[in-house]
Amino acid sequence: MKKFVTFFAAITALCTFQAQAAESTTFEANRIQYTVTSENTVGVSGFNENYEQNESPVTEVVIPATVAYEGKDYTVTSLEQYAFQWLSDIRKIEMPNTVTSLKDNAIYYNYDLEEVVLSENLTSLGAYALASNSKLTSLSIPAGVTEIPQSCFFNDQALTSITFASDYTSIGSGAFYKTALTEINIPGSCKTIGDNAFQLCPNLTRVTLGEGVETLNEGAFRECSKLSEINLPASLKSIGEYAFLDNSSLASVNIPAGVSEIGDAAFSYNGVTAFEVESGNTVCQAINGVLYSADGKVLMAYPTKAEATKYTIANGCLGVGEGAFAHSNLQKVVVPEGMRAFDDNAFSQSALAEINFPTSLVLIGNQAFAKTQLTTLILPENMTNVYEGTFAQCTTLKSITIPSGIRSIEAYAFNGCTALTEVFCLGATPAVLNYYEGFDHPFGNLEASQVTVYVPKGCKSDYENSEWGYQFDNIVESATGVLTYESVLPANDSELETLGTLEITFADNISLLQQFPEVTVVKGQELYGEPVVNEGGWMAFASGKTVNVFPSDEYQEGVQPITLESGEDYYVTIPAGIVENTDGYQNQKIVLHFTGKVQSGIEQLEGNACFVAQNGGALQVVLGSLNNCTVELFNATGNLIDRIDGAQDSVSFQPAARGLYLICVTSGQTVKTFKVIK
Repeated sequence: MKKFVTFFAAITALCTFQAQAAESTTFEANRIQYTVTSENTVGVSGFNENYEQNESPVTEVVIPATVAYEGKDYTVTSLEQYAFQWLSDIRKIEMPNTVTSLKDNAIYYNYDLEEVVLSENLTSLGAYALASNSKLTSLSIPAGVTEIPQSCFFNDQALTSITFASDYTSIGSGAFYKTALTEINIPGSCKTIGDNAFQLCPNLTRVTLGEGVETLNEGAFRECSKLSEINLPASLKSIGEYAFLDNSSLASVNIPAGVSEIGDAAFSYNGVTAFEVESGNTVCQAINGVLYSADGKVLMAYPTKAEATKYTIANGCLGVGEGAFAHSNLQKVVVPEGMRAFDDNAFSQSALAEINFPTSLVLIGNQAFAKTQLTTLILPENMTNVYEGTFAQCTTLKSITIPSGIRSIEAYAFNGCTALTEVFCLGATPAVLNYYEGFDHPFGNLEASQVTVYVPKGCKSDYENSEWGYQFDNIVESATGVLTYESVLPANDSELETLGTLEITFADNISLLQQFPEVTVVKGQELYGEPVVNEGGWMAFASGKTVNVFPSDEYQEGVQPITLESGEDYYVTIPAGIVENTDGYQNQKIVLHFTGKVQSGIEQLEGNACFVAQNGGALQVVLGSLNNCTVELFNATGNLIDRIDGAQDSVSFQPAARGLYLICVTSGQTVKTFKVIK
């Protein structure tokens, strides 16, 4: 009983203190405002800048180690959130060595603050703890601080000097964003440099990374225009996307062998004349100073300051990475057949005036050619979309040819192409022009009255009644039209077990132009699907209004059907120009979609006294000689969906969704289990 009373008394005393603290948690002494943080400690929580008319503003704040309130002394141990914020007269803040913590935004956005004297016993800095003090020039960080948190010195635009009494283990996101540092040594104990940690540091010229640094996160040294010297240590493993984007003074980069990850546009738009990669690196290689993936399939970065004006991309390359040629001096680029994609900003703001688009090209990303010097543009046949801002601000671009396969043209795509006079649309169906407001129209900010849009014969009204007609007054029919098919067998979007002859019917009698068309079949996705190769190629025969196109056998004497996997999507592309009518109109590219037919997939695991069949979408369980059965239906995760007791002869289930099901039949000591795919 005594222990309980003692415990009760202690709790009562604690509650009494908490109640008192809650009643008067803040107080002010010598203009400094405090908040009680424990029985014996307080934190600085504000500063009173209201002055009488005859009072002079306080320019220096010296925080005492202890402060008395209502007869009790408190130790000052912290600066709380927004303790010093938006103050206009304070030039200096000095804190006692009793302070161990600066909370988030503790000394934040003070207009005239020039000096902060930190506690020698400080161990913790919060996010934005010393941020946006535009006149703060130097800081000395005590030994107890081992982590530099997010945005700690963010936007301290006069901060030219910072010293650390001991090593630290990490630098948070945006920690030194827009500071005025000219150089910094980062110890090997700091494993990670956070997102945008040194972004937009205008005076940063030299960075020394200690052996032990492993990760440079996204944008770590982005847009440091004077950064000319940085070593990448052997310990480095990861370089994030945009890590060195827009560093025009960075003249050399040597990527260590241990780097196993390089993000998009990590080295885009810099001062490099040739990249170097240490032997043994498994993710990248330098080919004549140009950075490629280790397998050569992706061109990752072209040295922006290379002197050449012409470049031929290496054979076997399938893609140009984000920002790879941005701002380069190249005027001509030769692209090999097989190239599949140009990523966002691939050539933006470069001197590019001439480039070839191989037939294999299917994607050109956002702003990929924005602000280039192209004059004539013929988009590749196999593209389906022109993405946002892809050719925006190409002020020398005069002529555009848009193939029939283009289905949509997105906002800003050709915005600001002020020299444009001709657009040749090859498709019978107008491409959709996608935008939100007039300012982001795909053809906005150009003189529409000077542009003539040429469309296939017989298609003028379709274009005039579309968004094209609202944007352009000069829509003219070309001398020839195009053939569009009226029907196809098997029908588009059919489920098929095998892909054999495609019978395509047109409105007019046709004649064959290509007996061996380059038909492509891909599995999975239309643009990036896995190619399905038919060894015998494809053949075509035309009769009357119909053309038959089929995968041929190895002797090119008969049909060799392609087996389609159950549930998989397949896309068949029949090229333009395999047939024409008597007027000389040729067919457009035809893209058909089929799905592999889902098989019943019935599997009887033991015996065959009963079986399962599919009938009109129902799963029918034929029980045969089994009597008084319990039949249960489970889904693929083992959850019971339905149950029938006392069943005889046959029962059926009709689950709504497609997928894998388990059926269990129990009759006395006999158990039958079936796996069924509906």
